[in-house]
Amino acid sequence: MLASDLLPRQPVRLTRATRLAGTVAIAAISAVGFAAFLYPFIMARAPQGSETQAHAGDAPLIFGLLAALAGVLFVIELASQGMNAKVASVLAVLATAAAALRIIPLPAGASAFFFLVILGGYVFGPRFGMLLGALALFVSAFASGGFGPWVPFQMFAAAWMGMSAGWLGITRNALIGRPRMEIALLATFGGTWGFVYGALMNLWFWPYIATGENISWAPGLGFVETLRHYWAFYVLTSLGWDTWAALGNVVLIAVAGRSVLRVLSRFHDRFMVEWK
Repeated sequence: MLASDLLPRQPVRLTRATRLAGTVAIAAISAVGFAAFLYPFIMARAPQGSETQAHAGDAPLIFGLLAALAGVLFVIELASQGMNAKVASVLAVLATAAAALRIIPLPAGASAFFFLVILGGYVFGPRFGMLLGALALFVSAFASGGFGPWVPFQMFAAAWMGMSAGWLGITRNALIGRPRMEIALLATFGGTWGFVYGALMNLWFWPYIATGENISWAPGLGFVETLRHYWAFYVLTSLGWDTWAALGNVVLIAVAGRSVLRVLSRFHDRFMVEWK
């Protein structure tokens, strides 16, 4: 009896250990992302260059670290049974579909790319969502030939979008039988990320450009003054475009969210294995 009681516990202990390793991998990915976005702000003088030259020297290193850590997270998920072969196939299909949707132009800078990343992360969880966002952005850049120093930063932003959508998915059980409330919550989330994504993607190059006394960054500004300058820059250059992106997310989720959620939930229930 004692031996038989102990045998089934070993895989559970292994799973918990590998799941903890997955959490560490997510933390490491986010730490690299935060450092990549923020380290120019600790320099003694403003970096010189244009938007296209920003991070040109360190972008390959940032991309390499992100790719390596995302690969580690993927392997850990497979090892811990947090993701099986069927779920990995769903990840590949959603990433390809999201990448294709990103290539299709929508009015005023809106994109259907965010739609699938948000819903995929919401249904399958934060780890899946992080991998989906990063992979979909990479596939999109590869397919369109749009590689540049901005790509790893776009991958980080999309990964955080998918991960946070997975955190939002904690509410799924509480919203069973309340489809309108669920869609309203997701539409609000998507609208918010329309602005957050744009703000992040301005942040990666902002320290490198000098565009005006009250909207550029300079060493020694202080935290509050830096925020004020960045807000002025963001409103002037991107708020209008991001408003359309946010509206695009809201409309797509409101119109097609219920149908896509139903399909993704069916795959989740058939393919996912819950480990206690």
